[in-house]
Amino acid sequence: MINLRSRGRRSLVALGVVVVSLAGTLMPMSPANADPPRPTVNHEVRCTADGTYRIEWTVLAETAPTDATRYRFVGVELHPAGTTIDTIAPTPEGDFPHSVGKPVIGTQTVPGTATVASLALWIQWDDGYDEPAGYGASVPLSGRCGQPPSDPTATFQSRCDGSVLVDLANPPAGRTVELMVTSVPEGFVRTVTLAPGKSAKTIVVPREYTMAMVTLVTQGETLGTHQWTYDPDHCAVPEIRTRATCDEFIITVTAAPANASLSIVFDPNQGREQRRAFAEDHTAHVSFPATPGLAVTLRSNQFDPQAGHLRGPYTWEQPAGCGDGGGGGLPVTGQSTGALAATAGLLLVVGAALLGLARRRRVRFTA
Repeated sequence: MINLRSRGRRSLVALGVVVVSLAGTLMPMSPANADPPRPTVNHEVRCTADGTYRIEWTVLAETAPTDATRYRFVGVELHPAGTTIDTIAPTPEGDFPHSVGKPVIGTQTVPGTATVASLALWIQWDDGYDEPAGYGASVPLSGRCGQPPSDPTATFQSRCDGSVLVDLANPPAGRTVELMVTSVPEGFVRTVTLAPGKSAKTIVVPREYTMAMVTLVTQGETLGTHQWTYDPDHCAVPEIRTRATCDEFIITVTAAPANASLSIVFDPNQGREQRRAFAEDHTAHVSFPATPGLAVTLRSNQFDPQAGHLRGPYTWEQPAGCGDGGGGGLPVTGQSTGALAATAGLLLVVGAALLGLARRRRVRFTA
């Protein structure tokens, strides 16, 4: 064993630290890490109306491995075989049409039944350097472009009362599926089995849940999710007017064209409620018999939640000139009541006078 003095040990430790630090500094300078980035190949896929895929490929060489500034494609391979691509193609030797740092974009046309497409490239630089390896990328495809959809769909709508409306549909080309509608947080569950070509509409996830989710039960695959959001363009703020007569209380609601599907319940505190759904005509008139204390409240899950005054209640106030009865009293017809009373009094006076004369003078009345 070699015994070192304290000072010697400290010196060796310090030297070791310096060596390790230098090694860490020099390692990034290794020639293997000095290679420039490889060219990138990206893609974007579209299914077009003619039933074919259009794949837009973007090739970008940001830097060159040497002092080269331009390059050419030496070889280009496409899959599926027999497909074509514009712009990206081999060029004759000595012709370097592409610049470093400038993307090259080409579109490949692929049949709608294809399940995968790919592009492979080989590059030569204008200083004569050939890339030893090719570059490329592939993209998976559904193989159903231009064909009728076969998967079920779920659509969502945030209703103005805070609930979420869920519509489910199974296309005719599909298979019988079992779908489950659930909520976040947990608490709402609805399971629906749909045969091909069938649908299930107006499934309502109540307002106490913030999100609705639809899953395929057998596969455990999420078909869609929706978080409730307030949409002022679809929440109705209709114009509401009231008119009170001696006999009835009339409420008129005029909805905007965007709220043509508005549905309202008119709920009186006396009598039966009435319902109105707006279609092409954006105006609805509802009347109730006029009775003292009548108040009508309006209910609709399509009212703008910020317009609480729309619900009322709307009260009937008896107009002037209706008398004491809630219905306006009995109608008066014929001659004036005052004139009839005066005539009757006069006849009584005349009759009494004639009766007195008859008793005194024994006047005999003949007809």
